[in-house]
Amino acid sequence: MKGIDFKTSGPFKKDDDWISCYQQPHWKRPGHRGGSRYNLYRAAVALLIFMAFWVVRETHSPWGLEAKETLKSVLTSEWNYQPALERVVQFGLQIANTDWPLFNAVQPVVSKPQQGNVSVMLPVPVSGKVVRGYGMTIDPVDGMERFHCGIDISAPVGSAVRAVRDGRVKRTGDSAAVGKYVLLEHDQGSFTLYGELARVLVSEGQQVQAGQNIGEIGVEGDISGGGLHFEMRENNKLVDPLTKLQPLN
Repeated sequence: MKGIDFKTSGPFKKDDDWISCYQQPHWKRPGHRGGSRYNLYRAAVALLIFMAFWVVRETHSPWGLEAKETLKSVLTSEWNYQPALERVVQFGLQIANTDWPLFNAVQPVVSKPQQGNVSVMLPVPVSGKVVRGYGMTIDPVDGMERFHCGIDISAPVGSAVRAVRDGRVKRTGDSAAVGKYVLLEHDQGSFTLYGELARVLVSEGQQVQAGQNIGEIGVEGDISGGGLHFEMRENNKLVDPLTKLQPLN
């Protein structure tokens, strides 16, 4: 499943450092449990989430808007209350501008202002039509609303997938979540991810140029008829690719 938080701390040491963030949530839906302790726990979680929403509602900063989307993602994608509880508490601490080492949660998804000419739009990775956008979208697999970390581009099978920027191949692999993928590192904290490929045409450590073929479109993913899952990160934070790419449609 695409759309779970990206772990930005530390170097990539093995395959699951990147791909584990896409695993389908494995927590089971809470069944019937008896006892006052469980009911008290649920009440505390509900109160904490309510308070977090209230604080975020009064926050009009860019981070506050991102927090609203992230809280929605937490509540729609996680059935186990404990991970949600930890993340909501972290949001509250960050809103209060407090840095307490209570949890090893990721930092808010906020990109720093970019240097240089921001008006220069990047070339598209493949010609096609955007069939699923960035942000809160309906998951075509189960019909639930979740946070989608990138965009899905429908394209004919066999179409060439091209690097949008110069960079180095940080990782290639195959996962149940995004199929065959290529992860490119462009500079410190800047990455692009190309997933659901039929073929990977580059190897780890290889230097690539913008416009270079790095893979081919396949039908292994959840994009009907074949396509590409594409993500962008700047300063280790997710960004909407459509704000950086030349028009696709």
